[in-house]
Amino acid sequence: MEQEIKTLQKKKWYRKKLFYILAVVGLLLAVIVYGNVKKANQPPTYETVMVERGVLSQTVDAAGNIESADELDLRFETGGRLGKIYKQTNAEVKAGDIIAELQLGELNGRVAQASASVNRAKANLDKVLAGETDAYVSNIKAQLDQAKANLDKIKATYSDTVANAQAALETAESNLELSEGGEDSQIVQNAYDDTLALLLSVQTTLSGALNEADNILGIDNTFANDEYEDVLSTFSPSKLNSAKTAYNQAKSAKSDVDKQLNLIGLFSTHKEIDDAADTTEEALVVMKDLLFKVSEVLDATIPIGNLSQTELTALKTAVATDRGLINTDYTSLVNQLQAIETAKSSYSTYNIAYNQALSNFENAKLKSDADVAVYQALVDQAQATYDDAKNPARDEDVASARAQLAEAYGSLSQAVAVRNKGRIIAPVDGVVGKINGKVGEYVGATDIVAKLVSPHFEVSVDIPETDIIKISSADEAEITIDAYGNDVKFSGRVSEIEIGETVIQDVIYYTVTVSLEDKDEEYNILNGMTADVLFYTEEKEDVLYVPQRVVRTNDEGKYVRVLEGGEAKEMSVVTGLRGDGGFVEIVSGVEEGQEIIIREVE
Repeated sequence: MEQEIKTLQKKKWYRKKLFYILAVVGLLLAVIVYGNVKKANQPPTYETVMVERGVLSQTVDAAGNIESADELDLRFETGGRLGKIYKQTNAEVKAGDIIAELQLGELNGRVAQASASVNRAKANLDKVLAGETDAYVSNIKAQLDQAKANLDKIKATYSDTVANAQAALETAESNLELSEGGEDSQIVQNAYDDTLALLLSVQTTLSGALNEADNILGIDNTFANDEYEDVLSTFSPSKLNSAKTAYNQAKSAKSDVDKQLNLIGLFSTHKEIDDAADTTEEALVVMKDLLFKVSEVLDATIPIGNLSQTELTALKTAVATDRGLINTDYTSLVNQLQAIETAKSSYSTYNIAYNQALSNFENAKLKSDADVAVYQALVDQAQATYDDAKNPARDEDVASARAQLAEAYGSLSQAVAVRNKGRIIAPVDGVVGKINGKVGEYVGATDIVAKLVSPHFEVSVDIPETDIIKISSADEAEITIDAYGNDVKFSGRVSEIEIGETVIQDVIYYTVTVSLEDKDEEYNILNGMTADVLFYTEEKEDVLYVPQRVVRTNDEGKYVRVLEGGEAKEMSVVTGLRGDGGFVEIVSGVEEGQEIIIREVE
């Protein structure tokens, strides 16, 4: 036994279990450190989506319950003099039959004009499709010339891109040199110079805001509010006292800012500027509180006596403007103070930026060579097409002619829709139960002109005010009934749009009645069944679209972030139709196939 113990005590160190545990832990730590260092040196990656081209649809959907449509009250969507009555009492009608119409001479003329435009567009399309051999060859030659021009353009563009990347590299190198030296670096001094300029601007904003508040409260300028002093804060006098107290606090804070800013200049120490910035930040907070309380005073004031509603609105607008300026200056000051801190620790940041700029410069040169080769291939392809030119119509001309025809059809549909507002069209088969009114009489939009007795069913749905303008009388709709599932679809048609609003939880809705068209007898539709109604309100073909969430907004308008050559670039865009599924039409600004950044992937 003693011999075995001695043998264990003499076991070599490298054969002990603890040695292997420590070795494994050390290896794991080395792998983690290496991975983090490698990840820090990689360029940012992005989650992107392509700009697509296709059909974009916009629909409106709502839910309701099946109701028996034994009797339908039919009205005109607009008022006017009754022009014709086509169906008398007890007459059988089919869906789509005109029962009555107003005097529609001018609107019928517009429909005829739109129909003529459709015929012209059709003739133009036929002419384009016929084509001409000489014209086609000439056009193909033009495409070849365009391809060559594109090649020259891409060469020039990449020449600029490479030059810009080189300039960015030189700038990054310059910034890196400027950031050397820590607290005494030039970049830190520049940040303090910018802060001083901002403080002087904020001083002016504070003065303007304080004067505006005094003009309303009449504390120092006692004559400023004589016209309406006796009606200030009529509904809540305590708010006026609170505002006056806040005024004195803001005035004191403003005085502290003036004292400090009047003593500093370009040669002031960083500590002096820091102290002035802290005092100014506190003054902005106090001034924000003052303007808020002045707004409360105006909200509690009624326009009586010498104070008109216009003057009260102007006072509120002036205070709101000053509040916006104060908030903007507060944000700018906070950002500028952060810029100082960033400048103090900017060496490592600019070192990373320099390495990134170097990588971008090298990538730009590589991409330039690759893309020039692609455009050269396009020139070669265009040359081959020109050599083998035949006589089909040019694609661009066909697309343009088809677009003109589609536009003409759209104008015709719009003219017919406007004209049909002055018509009562039977939404379903039935029998005319009653006709109210005589030819020549004035009929209002709320007057019931005809009653249609029908064995069919209908669905009444509430449509919000943002969508009601997209729906017209006699529009077709698609209906699904919960009892039969989404695979069974019923056809419907809008029979009535109520012009009176319904308020549900502070939201304005309008009731739209949709009549079901005939369906096979195998579907036993019962009163009270739950139904979903889908209206197709607008559809565009051959349009560019992207997800709505990638479209951003700044002071200059809407834009998207495009990924080009590994770099994120902001491109201004003009949007159009908002479609289903969260997509939106892009009218201009990007091209099909471009990569749009959704977010940066960490």
